[in-house]
Amino acid sequence: MRLIERGTVLVAVVICTAAAPLHAQAQTSGKILMLYGYDPNAPGVVAFDKQFKAAVSEQFHDHTEYYAEYLDFNRFPDQDRSPQVVRYFAEKYRGLRPDAIVTEGTRALRFATERLSSLFPGVPIVYGLAFEPVVDFSALPANVTGRRQPVPFDSTYLLARALQPDAERVLVVGGAAAMDSLLLSLALREITPLLHGMHLEVLQDWSYESLIDSLRHIRPRTIVIFSAFARDQRGGKFNSGDLIASLTRVASAPVYGIARNWVGDGIVGGNVMDFAADGSRTGRLLVRVLRRSPGEPMPSAEVAATPLVVDWRELQRWGLSEDRLPRRTEILFRTPSIWERYRTTILAALGVLLLQAVLIVWLLVERRRRRRMQAALLESEARAADQRLELVHLGRVALLGELSATLAHEMKQPLTAILTNAHAGQLLLQANGAETAELRAILEDIAADDRRAAEVIDRVRSLVKKDGTKLQPLSTNQVVSEVLALARADMRHRGVVVSTRLCEPSPLALADRVQLQQVILNLVMNACDAMTETSPGERLLVVSTAMGAEARIEVRDRGSGIAPDMLARLFEPFVTTKPDGLGLGLAICRSIVMAHGGRISALNNSERGATFVVSLPLAPDEGAATNGDRNVAGDDATTTKRAD
Repeated sequence: MRLIERGTVLVAVVICTAAAPLHAQAQTSGKILMLYGYDPNAPGVVAFDKQFKAAVSEQFHDHTEYYAEYLDFNRFPDQDRSPQVVRYFAEKYRGLRPDAIVTEGTRALRFATERLSSLFPGVPIVYGLAFEPVVDFSALPANVTGRRQPVPFDSTYLLARALQPDAERVLVVGGAAAMDSLLLSLALREITPLLHGMHLEVLQDWSYESLIDSLRHIRPRTIVIFSAFARDQRGGKFNSGDLIASLTRVASAPVYGIARNWVGDGIVGGNVMDFAADGSRTGRLLVRVLRRSPGEPMPSAEVAATPLVVDWRELQRWGLSEDRLPRRTEILFRTPSIWERYRTTILAALGVLLLQAVLIVWLLVERRRRRRMQAALLESEARAADQRLELVHLGRVALLGELSATLAHEMKQPLTAILTNAHAGQLLLQANGAETAELRAILEDIAADDRRAAEVIDRVRSLVKKDGTKLQPLSTNQVVSEVLALARADMRHRGVVVSTRLCEPSPLALADRVQLQQVILNLVMNACDAMTETSPGERLLVVSTAMGAEARIEVRDRGSGIAPDMLARLFEPFVTTKPDGLGLGLAICRSIVMAHGGRISALNNSERGATFVVSLPLAPDEGAATNGDRNVAGDDATTTKRAD
């Protein structure tokens, strides 16, 4: 049964609970009588009530019975002295003795101490959210304790003054209810000594429509402070927590307030009463009261802290400087900066850029070194053998220089995957109940991507190393596949389609792996350059192997072909068909092939483009197994694919 209808509340709700001492070890339940002095649906009351019950439940594990009554003091301000209400309580709770009494709001506290003490003698009373200045807290009975909320109008004004140093006036907005007037008079009493020449205005005689209009036409350089407004002059009832958003939306000046739940609904901020925190601490205080030993005095009363809290979005809206905020001000709803959100990504990107810059510098240094060595080669034939080895090495470095961008792209994919999987693993480790299978899958992905990156690095290292010639039986199919894998990203970027026609079984050539890779890579890159002017759909590169008396490798393109007058001189030093070429690439290729006892030639295709043919001696065991030349267009294994 409810005593009266639920009413509307300005700032908070009053809860009154009475109970005898409860020993947690011996008792599993408690009876709590809760008196709501105002509307229990008000935002501040909801926050207080939720945290209050959560704190009690945490200790007593929901073994608590709550008996709630709603006094509705806003609409029935005199009922706290009504004999009928007292008789209602006496009749309803006859034979039931609560284990404790707790109050939120000084009106409910006064009702409990003055009207219910005779009904429940000796029952302890705990109060919370008591901010209305209607009780002398120093004169309360010995069985009463609780938490008092200071009403921080003075410190809220000082915060507003710090943020608006050029303000010329202060406007305090309050309602017409008795409690509204009481809080408004308290606000004026606290703010007036701090004005120091500023003009103070009060807005109390209003209807909702006139208040909206007044807030729309506030003069510049004004500080607006909201007090309490449960009722207007026409008798309309309001809930301050529900009204804040609509009022601050139309206000033409910054608005400040004293309730934390208003922050986020449009006020800049203030020295606020935190109803949720007060509910939690009042619940803990109640637990201490219920767990007292027999004869132990009541815990001492507490004074709630009122933190400085501002809304970062409202600071931006009104152009208020964050630097003017007092120390220890809590800033809510701040939008993190780009650096705060993406710091790890930015640092990773900078690291990659730095690595690329170092690589570019190194390649430029190597290029300069290569040119110096090429000049030294022309000056002295006596050092031809050593210089040829250096030139071959530098040729490989030059090819890698051309592929540096695509190699960086090849490295970026596995490294990005490794980083993403590592972050996912960290999140799983931080989560409760992380699955071992998921972690194992993530670690397997990291290992696979690491092996992929290592393969790219090994291919680059094998080409960059400067070693002497090491002849060994090599599978020409395997060497061709390795070169195409290294150049895959560059060919994809150029839009080149690769067709491989590899003889089976693979021809075995007696050659140096690195130098043979260099020759094939040079021919492949030249073929791609020759097809630059070809339309994207016709850029076809065919690489084939064949076996007869020799191991043969062919690189065929569909480019512009070779001018007839250039064919005879194509492999001479400093002869080139490229506008920016040095003319040394094919000369180096011929030098390498001839050093292996082989031949290299070039011819124009019948339709378009050119074909380069490299012939190398077979490994000793390979010739005996050969029964003539195998036609690469016959029973060879043929694969056509786009470079990807």
